[in-house]
This record gives sequence, structure tokens and C-alpha cells, in this order.
Amino acid sequence: MNLAKEMKFPSFSNSKIPLVGLPFSGRVLLLMVFTTLFLLAGCETEDCVNCIELPPPVVPTGVHSISGDNLVIVQWYDISYHPYDGNYNANVESYYIYRRYYEDGDEYIGNREFVLIGEVPWNGNFDPTSGLHWFEDFDAENGERYEYAVAAVNSAGAESALSYELVTDAPLFHSLSPVYLYGVEGDHPEWSGFDFSLMDYGHNESYPGYNADIEVHFQGGIPYVHSTRSAVLIQDFGVFTDGDGQVIFEGVSWAPADGYSNTGVLELIEGHIYVVEISEYPYGTHYAKFAVTEILDGVVEIIWAYQIITGLPELSVPGGDNKPVDGPEIISL
Repeated sequence: MNLAKEMKFPSFSNSKIPLVGLPFSGRVLLLMVFTTLFLLAGCETEDCVNCIELPPPVVPTGVHSISGDNLVIVQWYDISYHPYDGNYNANVESYYIYRRYYEDGDEYIGNREFVLIGEVPWNGNFDPTSGLHWFEDFDAENGERYEYAVAAVNSAGAESALSYELVTDAPLFHSLSPVYLYGVEGDHPEWSGFDFSLMDYGHNESYPGYNADIEVHFQGGIPYVHSTRSAVLIQDFGVFTDGDGQVIFEGVSWAPADGYSNTGVLELIEGHIYVVEISEYPYGTHYAKFAVTEILDGVVEIIWAYQIITGLPELSVPGGDNKPVDGPEIISL
């Protein structure tokens, strides 16, 4: 029984209790009882949530990120409390997303200081198929490394602890439109090569001549990629396509420490993703990748990504239009 709603409270003026005849201690006790009942009655006009102290929510799990071009997408699993039917639950009202700048070894520093960069409502940015929420950090910049964490918040404003996963990311340049590379032996040898470091001049620039990192050659109608010098290593990571034959570009997220082609020559195959290691003295080593999206007569269509942070092999970028529309289009765990 809800006492705050069901119990009737006597007033001092109409009460038949002989207050005057009671000893002082009895009157004090009776006054305390009336005061307690009055406070309980105050809850009748309030949400019952405000009558109790909610514990902090549980910590979000499954937190991970996806690199984009000046963009990082942070994803995490939805928190549900029993009974849960998809309706509002006071235990989790929203999620806070935190970020900090990251350097190798920071994970060993205790009490790292994060900055709040965004909030997602309990029912916002949610894909029911995967059970994931997401947040898009459009303030992330290519060439910087970040660490992310997520906390859950209840209706009383209490936060959970920050998520336990170490989630670091470095957004990177990648093509906004396909690049067309012609065979050296064809009518446009000046467009047979590609220089990944020219991303500052546009996302679909191919570079002529010997300064390119890779070149395309056709032999018997079959295209091959050639590294242009010993400082450029390449490797075929295999086919990465969905059921419709579309390239899953995020399928290759890291370049290998070793295991590149000994000859520097590989056949180009539709749907395959290739990783490139480029060493430039004295600037250091950069990593890139490209996918073959279509092969035509004498020309190869590719999309690409280039990590401008020296020595960092992270190469994951979202597919499609770089960001979710009706929900996360990709899941990378």
C-alpha cells in the first residue's frame, strides 16, 4: 500500500487527541509523527523517482571507435534495466561522451583527465539491430590521436564510472570520390601513378611520373600495381565485399608490421584491399591503403586512405558517406 496516497492525516485543530494533557515528551513524539506523515504526503504530487535515491548507472560496455576523415565515430552497447520494453527508464537517461589527447603509453597513467564533448539521449542515435548507440566527433582532426570514454547518467544526474575499454583513434585522410589510374602503356601514362602524400591538394589527385608511390601496368588486359621504389612496400590483403559486391573499406583497419610482397608487383582484383608502407627519409614511415572498386578497359578505379601520423599503422575509415544515416552502417569491434 502506498501510504503517501492512501493514509488520511488528522489536523491539530480537529484532532480529538488531548494534546494539552499529554506530557511534553509525548507532544514532541506526536509532533514528529505528524511531520513525517506530512513529508510523505508531499510525494503525492511528485514523480516517485524523486522520493528515492537512485544508485549510479552501470558502466557502458562495448565502447569502440571508427576512424574517418576529420571524424571519429564512437559506439557502445545500450544499457537496459529489467523490466525493459524500450520505454524511458530513470536508471539511464543519457550518455556522456568524453575525449582527451592521447600518446603511446598514456594507458598506464592513472586518473587521466577527460573533457566532456557530447551527450546522447537514452533513446537517441540507436540502432536496434546491433544494440549500439553512436556519437560522431566532427571536431576530431586528421593528424591527432585521441582517447575516448563513455559514461551513463541517470535521471538524478548521477554518472557511472567511465567505460573501461582503452579506446584510441586517429582520424585520417581518405578519398571522397574514386580515383582513376590508367595503365602506363595506355593513352594516359601521366595518370598511371598515385602519390598518397598529396592529400593536401585534393582527395582524388593522382600524380604523374616517377614521384608516385605506386603505378598501374596492364599486361594482357590484366592490371598490376607496381611499387615505384624500394622504400614503398605493398601487400594484397584479400577481398572485402558485402553481399551486394560493395567494398567494405573498413575491413582492413591496421597495416602489418611485416609481410609485404617481395617483388613489389601485385595483380589488381576488384573488391581487394591493398596496404602500402611508405618510408621517406628523414620524415619517417607512413601507411596507406587502397581498394579496387572497378576495373575497366585500360583503367582501374580505386578509393584510398592515408595516415599522416608517422609510424602509426591505423588505417580504419568508415564506408559509405562517412557517417550513419538511420543507424551505424558498420560495426568494428
